[in-house]
Amino acid sequence: CKEILKNLNPETERVHPLYNQVVDTGRMSCSNPNIHGIPKIKKFRNLFTAPEGSRIIRADFSQIELRVAAEISRDPTMINAFKAKQDLHKLTASLIMGKLVKDISDSERQRAKAVNFGLLFGMSARSLQESALKSYGVYLSIEDAEKFRLRFYSSYQGFTKWQQLQIYKTETRTLSKRRRIWKDQLPKPTQLFNSPIQGTAADILKKSLVLLSDNLSGSNAKIIGTIHDEILVETPVENVAMVKNIVEQSMIEAGDSYLGSVLVKVDVTDSDTWK
Repeated sequence: CKEILKNLNPETERVHPLYNQVVDTGRMSCSNPNIHGIPKIKKFRNLFTAPEGSRIIRADFSQIELRVAAEISRDPTMINAFKAKQDLHKLTASLIMGKLVKDISDSERQRAKAVNFGLLFGMSARSLQESALKSYGVYLSIEDAEKFRLRFYSSYQGFTKWQQLQIYKTETRTLSKRRRIWKDQLPKPTQLFNSPIQGTAADILKKSLVLLSDNLSGSNAKIIGTIHDEILVETPVENVAMVKNIVEQSMIEAGDSYLGSVLVKVDVTDSDTWK
């Protein structure tokens, strides 16, 4: 809060962060203030309010890194799940726990979410255990972490094969063909997995911003922020429905330009605060 107030513009009564596009994977960073660091907690995000007569539209790519992983690895199980509009977290829970998808509870889905995002970047059982607790509030015994890890890789064999081939590279490319080259150094496997997946998601987000900027012309709406896979737009109340549709379609168009085999989903909401 102190950093935000320190950077409040006295004329606009807003903060105008600096966005740095030159980050290793292509993902943008943010400073002065770091809006990316605002916790996803109601009491913090409610501090950001729309002007009177306006609404904040929040649009977020759903499971975009998992969709990129499916496309980039050509894993048939992942691709078919997304084509069928399945929740991949529930599917993974089903596969690693030996239960029907319809019987997966919310807590089991959360465990699978930790597994999906941990193993997407090749975590060891110990790292997965630590990440699950720190990032998702999920406790996994080391035995469960190892068991889920083995079942994940046996269930998604196309993705497993992609990771096995990836570890021998010293150069990665996103689906937009953007390169990352390691000169005179040996990259870690996690970097070789992370760069093309997170990098493609970043490329999709940036293309979304370009399309959206053009498509919002004349609507009195404006982009006011972006946080990794999320875009924030401010619009007059009377244009909410129209602008929500423009935002959603622009982001889907950007995703479709890179993900030919996987359906792109965007969750769009509006509120008088940033929620």
